[in-house]
This record gives sequence, structure tokens and C-alpha cells, in this order.
Amino acid sequence: MRKSERRKTAAARQETTQAAAAQWRTTQETLIMAQISRTTLHKATKAGTFPKPIKIGKKCVWIEDEIKQWMKR
Repeated sequence: MRKSERRKTAAARQETTQAAAAQWRTTQETLIMAQISRTTLHKATKAGTFPKPIKIGKKCVWIEDEIKQWMKR
């Protein structure tokens, strides 16, 4: 792959990620939004009662709509 092609691909990925990032919540944002502790978050995720996170490298993010649906229960 040529250098110019890599730049275009990276730029396209960045645009997609930025658009989707508006709907993603970090661990800290998820804790605040759901009003739960970190321990409760991990226990509920492991038990399957809280939405599963998406791993992006070393980071975990949750989808905002799934958190909102969980909060409605």
C-alpha cells in the first residue's frame, strides 16, 4: 500500500471513529451516567445484566443507547 493510500485510509477511519465516538462513553462517563460504582459496573457486566463494553486497544467504551436502555429497566 502506498503512503498516500495509507493516509486516505487513516483519515477515513478517523472520521468514522469521530462520528461514532459521540455515541460512545468511556468508563468514567458510563459510571456517571449510570450512577453506579466501578465495582458494580464490572460485576453487572460479568453477570450479563449490564451491556458489554467494546474494547478499542486498551480502552473500553460503552454505547450510550445501550446504557440508556439499561437505565429504563
